[in-house]
Amino acid sequence: DMEACMNKYSLRIWGGSAKPSKTITFEGEDAHEAFSIMERKKLSGPAELYDGQRSLGTIAQTQEGAWILESRQDAGSSHSERQA
Repeated sequence: DMEACMNKYSLRIWGGSAKPSKTITFEGEDAHEAFSIMERKKLSGPAELYDGQRSLGTIAQTQEGAWILESRQDAGSSHSERQA
């Protein structure tokens, strides 16, 4: 059953001082769907990407027009242990 591999994601687009932030929720097999949504809606970001309640990081567009997902991994998580 195809439904099983659909996850619920949400994109929180930050507004500037003039406009409020808004949230777009979508379902997809993986978070890459977020990029095409930003593209379609002509949003340049930055936007916070959530997998359910968990933040996956921030989506932003580079000056060249490429999309990048900046992961929050190194924010106080145990993954960032440096080998001396």
